[in-house]
Order: sequence, then C-alpha cells, then structure tokens
Amino acid sequence: MKNFKIVMILVAAVAFFCSCTEKTVDVTMTEANETLTYDLASAATLPLSFSSTINAAAGIKTIEVSKTVLNGEDVVSSKTYDGFESSDYEGMAEYTVKFEDTLAKADLVAGYTVEYKVAAVDKKDNSGDKIYTITITESATSLSAWNPTKVVLCSQSQSSYGITYEGIAATVENETIGVKCLGKNDHKAYNMYAEPTTGASWVFVENIEGLTTDVALVEAFNNGTPVTSRTMFPATDQGKAYEEKYFICKNKNGEYVLVDYVAGLMNTQTGNVMVFQYKKAETPAPAAK
Repeated sequence: MKNFKIVMILVAAVAFFCSCTEKTVDVTMTEANETLTYDLASAATLPLSFSSTINAAAGIKTIEVSKTVLNGEDVVSSKTYDGFESSDYEGMAEYTVKFEDTLAKADLVAGYTVEYKVAAVDKKDNSGDKIYTITITESATSLSAWNPTKVVLCSQSQSSYGITYEGIAATVENETIGVKCLGKNDHKAYNMYAEPTTGASWVFVENIEGLTTDVALVEAFNNGTPVTSRTMFPATDQGKAYEEKYFICKNKNGEYVLVDYVAGLMNTQTGNVMVFQYKKAETPAPAAK
C-alpha cells in the first residue's frame, strides 16, 4: 500500500492591475495551512475543499477556478471548472466561493504539486488571483513480522473433509493473500494449483530482503508481471519435493501483501493442502480526510 503525505500550503500570488494607486481586486482564502494523509491502498481518491473571498470595489465581473497538476515544471494536466454563474455574483463588491473537488489517483503521485487558482475580474477589467498549492510527498510504512497464524487452503472438492494443518482448519480461499486453491491437476499428483481470488493479482519475486516497507512492495509489484490465472505450486508427493515461492499480492481491497508459500503437502489419508504466511504494513494508514 502506498501512503502519501500531502502538505497544503497557501501561496500568495496576487496580481493587481489598477487605474490608480488603490487596490481594486483582492482575492483571499480562509484556510490556514493543513496537513492531510492519503492512503493509496484504502482509497482511490482524495476529497478536499476550500473557500475564497473576492473583494472588488468596482463590482465583480467574472470568477474562474482552475487546477493545474505539475511534475516539477512540467504540466501533467490542467482543468477549468464550470458552475460559477455570473448571475450569482455579478456587480457585487464581495463574494465568497466555496469550492469542493476530488483528486484522482492519477494526481496523487510523489513529487507532484497540484495548484488551484481562483481568479476574478471586476467591471473595470482589473484582476486578481490566489493559488492554493498542494505538495505531494511519499512516506513508507514498515511491514509487520510474519502473521503468526498461517493460511491453510484445500480444494473445493476436499473442503468437506475437515482437513487441518498444525491445528488450523483448511478453507478454499483467502482474500487477504488473494489465493484460491484449485487442488492437484489431472494426474500430475506432485503439483498443486491455485489462482488469484476475484479482483486480486500476484507478482512473483525471487528475493525478499529489500521488501521491508509498503512502498517497496508497491514498487516491486509495479516492476513485475502480474499473474491473474491458474498457477502451479510444487508440493511434496510421490518422491517430488515442495519448493518455496514468494509473491506480492495486490488483493481486491487494494492492499499489497507479501506472501510466502511455506508448505505444500499431498496425502491420500489426510488430504492435500497449501500453506502460506504473509506480512503487510504494521498498522492500517488512515483513510483520506
């Protein structure tokens, strides 16, 4: 999962165009600086709101709100918002804009800045504006130790057998690690097969030493090739040996989970099982505020 810390900084960027020495259009914002936390895994978007007050001695002519997403100095995207009807404010000396928007996941990238600009023009074509800047930075959360309770899975055809492993009852699937057990494949009795649960996908990894934070899991997942179909897991049977496998699961809830295939056993008396352990971020990050 990915955590983003968003620091909202009020930037004074007011341009004045005057026919005399007095200030004719003044745009202010009522919010103080804020710090919000965004959790990429728990929410796909970030709602926000702010207020801006326009003062224009000659009477307000137009108001415009726009958004620019920047990666350094490069413009990633820009947008001008509709819905500010001149009949609501035209000719008024003071008017307060109450603005709400939702940042999409595409906007919430470490290193990006998002600028909201409120611009106003008065009846004498004097103008003023103010910019509300959101700076997005990345922070990492350490992974927990391996969950002490292993995940034990069996196929649907054996789910009524009462299969257990180390006292843990077997189930057919587990959505936290995103695995559904399919059992053995035809006559290849030494292999077990599984597939991702609905909405999940896996990326297999060889080395897990550097996978100590949620950010590292996300990067490794994004740099790999997601698996979404039936996959073979070697198991101990008929002289064939189990082989350990590691993979990162992105489950249907958007969580990134490090999974270890710790055992695969096939026994005509006790049934066939796949055993996993997993770890993820130590504590759930707060949802977007």
